[in-house]
Amino acid sequence: MKEKNKALNNALISDDVIPVTSRKRTLSGLGFANIWVGMAIVISVFSFGASGIEKMGVIGVASATFVANLIIAAIGSLTGDIGVEHGLSFATYLRAPFGIKGVHIPAVVRGIIASCWFGINTYIGSTAINYFTIALFGIDNWFLWFVIFAALQIINTMFGLKAIDKFSSIAAPCIILITCWMFYKVNNIAALQNFSILGYHPAQPSASYWFVTMSSNMGMWAALAADIPNMTRSLKAPMGEKSWFKRNKNNWIPQFATLPIIEAFIAVIGAISYKTTGNWNPVEVIQGQAKGVTLVILLVMVILAQWSTNTAANLVPPAMCFTNAGARWNLPYKAAVIIAGLIGCLVQPWNILNQLYTYLGYFGSILSAIAGIMIADYYIIRKRRLNVQELFKSDGQYKYSGGFNVCGLIALMVGTVFANIISSFGYFIGFPLGFIIYLVLMKTWYIKKYPQKEITSEFSDEYLGVSANKDWIIPGYEKQAGYEIIPSIESDIDVTQYSGGKEYEEKTGEKLIITFGRQYGSRGRELARILGKKLDIPVYDEDMIKYASMELGLTEKEIRKGEETPRKELLHALTSGTMYAAKEYDASTTDRMFLIQSNIILQLAKMSPCIFVGRCSNYVLNKEGINTIDIFVSANSEDRIKHVAQRENMSESEAKSFIYKKEKNREYYFNYYSSYVWGDPQYYDLCVNTSSMGLDNLAEHISAFINVTV
Repeated sequence: MKEKNKALNNALISDDVIPVTSRKRTLSGLGFANIWVGMAIVISVFSFGASGIEKMGVIGVASATFVANLIIAAIGSLTGDIGVEHGLSFATYLRAPFGIKGVHIPAVVRGIIASCWFGINTYIGSTAINYFTIALFGIDNWFLWFVIFAALQIINTMFGLKAIDKFSSIAAPCIILITCWMFYKVNNIAALQNFSILGYHPAQPSASYWFVTMSSNMGMWAALAADIPNMTRSLKAPMGEKSWFKRNKNNWIPQFATLPIIEAFIAVIGAISYKTTGNWNPVEVIQGQAKGVTLVILLVMVILAQWSTNTAANLVPPAMCFTNAGARWNLPYKAAVIIAGLIGCLVQPWNILNQLYTYLGYFGSILSAIAGIMIADYYIIRKRRLNVQELFKSDGQYKYSGGFNVCGLIALMVGTVFANIISSFGYFIGFPLGFIIYLVLMKTWYIKKYPQKEITSEFSDEYLGVSANKDWIIPGYEKQAGYEIIPSIESDIDVTQYSGGKEYEEKTGEKLIITFGRQYGSRGRELARILGKKLDIPVYDEDMIKYASMELGLTEKEIRKGEETPRKELLHALTSGTMYAAKEYDASTTDRMFLIQSNIILQLAKMSPCIFVGRCSNYVLNKEGINTIDIFVSANSEDRIKHVAQRENMSESEAKSFIYKKEKNREYYFNYYSSYVWGDPQYYDLCVNTSSMGLDNLAEHISAFINVTV
């Protein structure tokens, strides 16, 4: 009890920074890709094309942007494994290379840079508002709208996280439509001007500018390449998977598939726009080219898009950094939001936007050193192992010298200084310097002075997470981790009336646990009951609904209505996903129901041999190391339609539509909450078709199959 109270009073621990366990990870690769689409379509990226078109042509702009973002995707995928493997956020992990106090230096730096981006996007939004008011009312005062727009976003973020969610869902569609409109418009203008887009050759080409453009592009995404664990910690990942590529498929595939292509496309549009209209800024292009209702609609879309992406991506993250840094002074989240917003306004973002390349060089220089240190520490020094529990202890191994890891701070300072001397190529200087200096200092000095258990253990798998089939759970935070203790159900279920499964357990040393997945209307539930009666073991199906309703305080009817209907993936990705740690534990009732039913399944499996019908039971049990015999039940389409029509008292055409809807919900539910694929034979030991023979005969065959597997 003392240990638990100590954990709960520890300033290093909060609901927002504890590791995200496999039970809490609901973001798929598709969802992560959707998030990247929403983030990658940023208005300021248009300026890259405008800056480069006169030095290297459209081909040069596209290739420099594409290559830069390939590199960023690679770095982001590497650092992203920190979130996938251990469920850790960016700032929490940095306690390892910087110390439990030293972490605040890089975290606050990242927060300040994010605040600058808040100011930049607020300025762009304010110019859209200004053009809007000029068009409708003749009012021209962009600075007034800048102050008001910033204040509204700050207030919205302080008091309306749910409102931010709703705004976020429209961000990507708005900017996609704006981008398509610009592409259509500038291409038409180019045709009228007889301007050859691909054939354009600049009067004074510069080979070095290709590298400058590439480095600036990398500076654009240097922040996310480093703190991407804030998002990847919520990605679904296969437990026990040793292969980096397979374990991280929901991490690296979305990054490589979205960022390079989208950024290159936007840069090309910016280049064409600049050559044909003399302006890269979509707001000003819209004001100059659009008229009437089209002008108003496009400007409103810009305003909404800037608002939604800005609060989620550029205001909440720095506020979280400042809150963590000010934990010892109990700095409240709302005050941290105000601080982040004020920083973004006071840096005069209009000046930054006018010299974006220069500032991106500085941003990239600082953050590149951090990324280099992270990769050196995680992959070379610790070989992906981490003593995660110690990250949350003020007197643990990551205390180093008074809470500071001098190696990390020296590497950050030297890498940043030298990178800023040649800021045009800052990323290519800061990253390797941070990497090398940290690696050398740790290897030759600090590891000897401050031994690290994950290293002295000779890199034991004890310090791995997902790839070792393990979740990191901080004492006192079991409920937040999805491991809340459900009241025991042993007193409610009498398993002494069943005597089956004993022979199986004697021969294998394990309980006979069978799971049934089934197509809707295939009579899989009936087959499970017949098999249960034959084997003399209990069958669990509706029981989970009863216990879940008791725990959630809902009626069984409400549970049935919500069951097998997860949150819509796209909407969840565009809202919850972009909010970083702030909403990772804001679970829906469906999420809570899945967690509770999973715990019930585990309890029942430990009590006696049994059969489970549906509810991802094969995934839930296998993930916890419990061996099962998994069966998938199907039936011919016409038989399923007739069975459902008779059972539900509906016509066959109605039954066909009903089956399709139910089947889709079941598939979404299974694929959403597990890393398996619903209905894929590789995840089952036996697939049977109830149209092929009677249920009693099928039960006999399944029983014979079980005896053969013993």
